[in-house]
Amino acid sequence: MTVAARVARVAGVGVVIVLALVTILTALRTELPRAPGVMSDAVGPDPGEPVAEYLERAAASLDVGAGDDHRDDDTTGSPDPSTDPDTDHWALVSAAQAWSVADADAVARGLPRVSGLIAQVPVEGVAMPVAEVVLAEPVAGESSREPAFGRGLDGVVSGLGAGREPGPGDVGADRGAQTSALTAARIRDGDPAIVGLLVRGTPEQLRAVTGRPGVRAVEALPADAVSGRFAVRPLLPQHVRSASPLPDSAPVPAS
Repeated sequence: MTVAARVARVAGVGVVIVLALVTILTALRTELPRAPGVMSDAVGPDPGEPVAEYLERAAASLDVGAGDDHRDDDTTGSPDPSTDPDTDHWALVSAAQAWSVADADAVARGLPRVSGLIAQVPVEGVAMPVAEVVLAEPVAGESSREPAFGRGLDGVVSGLGAGREPGPGDVGADRGAQTSALTAARIRDGDPAIVGLLVRGTPEQLRAVTGRPGVRAVEALPADAVSGRFAVRPLLPQHVRSASPLPDSAPVPAS
């Protein structure tokens, strides 16, 4: 093989190697399609949202299936969950004023499921703690949800420090400890403390709840919302103009 032939052969191999490197680098620079991020739904007013706007938005969320004939989403006859009036939806029921366990039981009567409650003991001028607890459905032998709501409130007390009464060493306790102790004490005394319920039902069932005494709003999530994958933002009875932080300038009453 002549010198010229060897040079040509080496040059050819070099070109192949360069082309291979370019191909590899190009492939490495090419981004693979990205899976869309998991988007969480939310129920309740947006931070700072005017209450009047939220109430309108909540009412509109219950329009699914209202006055519509039962329709199919395709020619196979499978119902579209987003428009099917028989499909259950998660929803937030908000109180006009804090409910007792009996009040909450009357509000939720007839709904197939209540999975959580939101508790707060309102005090004028004090930003009292808000707690959300998961509920177990009534057990065998229970004819109402009152015992379940009572257990839920017990869980709130436990989460606030087992309802411990402040002792002599707590005179200088911070404001958070004082409001927690006051909440626990008033719940133990039987003060109304339930300000919201997380429920599940059909649009028709949820619309029926809106007319019950003490109900301020019912907002339904889309039918495909998954339990545990949506945020709950309570509408508190003290939210009058907007869902903004509550005033917190008054002294905390003794518990």
